[in-house]
Amino acid sequence: MAHRKNWREKLRGIVGLFSDRRQNVHEILAARYIDETHHAQRLKFHAERMQYPQFREKLNAIAAVESEHARWIAEKIRALGDTLPDVPEISFKEKNSWEYLLADLEEHRECAAELLTEINMLWAEFPGVADTLQRIYDDSVKHRQEIREMLMRSDPQAHLAA
Repeated sequence: MAHRKNWREKLRGIVGLFSDRRQNVHEILAARYIDETHHAQRLKFHAERMQYPQFREKLNAIAAVESEHARWIAEKIRALGDTLPDVPEISFKEKNSWEYLLADLEEHRECAAELLTEINMLWAEFPGVADTLQRIYDDSVKHRQEIREMLMRSDPQAHLAA
């Protein structure tokens, strides 16, 4: 998630420190493409380690949607005449099922806040891009609820974390 560490710098660029709006859109889409690809990879990894088959199925279904998000973003990047960014490999830490779910929930929370900021900044000049990000955000709301429900079923005390 090294690209996320640069989020504040990107945000400053978006609000006007850089003059090339198209470049800013590319940077947003490139970071979002990497995020969505990583989400899918992480969810698949977590699904493989789930004790309950229904959790495996649900996480794999969410991972498939995240892969679809990456595809949508790839289309937007290509439509702008840009190339897809290289997606750095991520390492996975061994945890228990509950910790995986909690990490997935937190990841979706962080991305939701970023998405809302990006949508608001891009809506006027790049409505097609903003619309795609809005669809991703809407799915994210649903995914957070699904993960929260899995947490609740796996640990009755999970409502404290959600």
